Amino acid sequence: MPQPPSITLSESFQSRLQRAERTRLMLVLAAVGVLLATWVARQALGGVVASNAVVYHWVIGILLGSMAVQAVLLAHTQHLMRQGRHLPTWHHVVGAVVDLATPFGVLLVLHIHSPRGPAAELAAPALLLVPMVILLSVLRLKPMVCMLIGLAAGLAHLGLAASTFLQDAADRAALPLMASYSVLLAAIGAAAAFLAGYLRGCIRDAVREAEAAERSTRALAVVSKELQIARDIQQSLLPTAQPDLPGLQFAGMSRPAAEAGGDYYDWQPLPDGRLAVAIADVTGHGIGPALVMAVCRAYARATAPNAPSPPEFLARLNELILGDLSGARFITMAVAVVGPDGDVDLISAGHGPTFLYRARDGSLEEFGGTGLPLGVAEGEDYNPVSHLRLESGDALILLTDGFMEHPGPNGSLFGIQRLAAVIREHATAPATKIIAALDAAVAAFAGGTTQSDDMTAVVIKRA
Repeated sequence: MPQPPSITLSESFQSRLQRAERTRLMLVLAAVGVLLATWVARQALGGVVASNAVVYHWVIGILLGSMAVQAVLLAHTQHLMRQGRHLPTWHHVVGAVVDLATPFGVLLVLHIHSPRGPAAELAAPALLLVPMVILLSVLRLKPMVCMLIGLAAGLAHLGLAASTFLQDAADRAALPLMASYSVLLAAIGAAAAFLAGYLRGCIRDAVREAEAAERSTRALAVVSKELQIARDIQQSLLPTAQPDLPGLQFAGMSRPAAEAGGDYYDWQPLPDGRLAVAIADVTGHGIGPALVMAVCRAYARATAPNAPSPPEFLARLNELILGDLSGARFITMAVAVVGPDGDVDLISAGHGPTFLYRARDGSLEEFGGTGLPLGVAEGEDYNPVSHLRLESGDALILLTDGFMEHPGPNGSLFGIQRLAAVIREHATAPATKIIAALDAAVAAFAGGTTQSDDMTAVVIKRA
């Protein structure tokens, strides 16, 4: 099986590597610039070593040359960053050589030409630049490079010290002291290598997590888009045209708690001139119940025109649902078969409450959920049928439990009592206004609390 590409070769990691190299070059340039400024100041103030023309010009030349090379490397890094290309190996090699050549070039000049002799210059200020460039090499995030720079620095210093003692230019008793400087430079390189490895690992983990988060974000975006498509499809399945039954008003709404939900409502003309109005609630909410809802709607539309009665319609629908559903899914449904004269046959498969408002006396009758939900048991007898007649101003309100069970800020539920009060208050309004009032009342009660269940309602009103 092919191995996945290393995270260190990814664009994200290489981008961070380039930014770190740019920062390192800017800091090295600043450090060399400070050393250059101190040499100019020492010469201006009449320093013994800096006043020597040979030493002064050699040191200034080395420092200016180093800064020029570092500036070229910095420009090259920025150019590669703009093009999105990786840093080549030669870039790191040249940078490492210049980093070490700068301080040890100065030390070598002092070793040869300093008026104070080679021994005194083994601890010259330029030596302090060596641990600085070793530590800044950490920003390359290459542990081996840090280790090699530290070892090379230690060996170079040890070579200068050995040359000094071979020339009898220093007391041999000081050799261990000078050698310890060399060992410390090598140790700084080892520490820099450890730190570079640690930082490289941290950045590698950060890049991996960032890329994983980006992949998750893209995947979620795809899922969100698919869910939005599912929502659009589901909403397109809801009725759009008003039924053609003079003297009767119909209104419906459905708001899923997630992108897609398990509620639906529908109205369908029957061959005998009546209208079958259905409202259903699949357990749960989300894409799973939405799929079940679509199946239930299709079965209901296919079954309703040929069913001799509402109980037979639910019984046939129950058998079809049982053949498809498995697990704990079931569907509650209420069906109202409405005639042109306002006669209504109301039947329920575990769905309720349903409210009937009587305009003559302002009373409100409640119908509970009789019968088992669809998809629970075979051979269920869906009875009784409530035979109603809508008089002028009467309204039949069918809802799912998302209205009653909507929580408020303190955790309490909207409840049936509040629902009944809103219906009584607005029952004289047109059907669309009754639904709008119910929706607004629940929203006001919720106070911004997240909708926890799908909300669906149908209002049938006699004018």
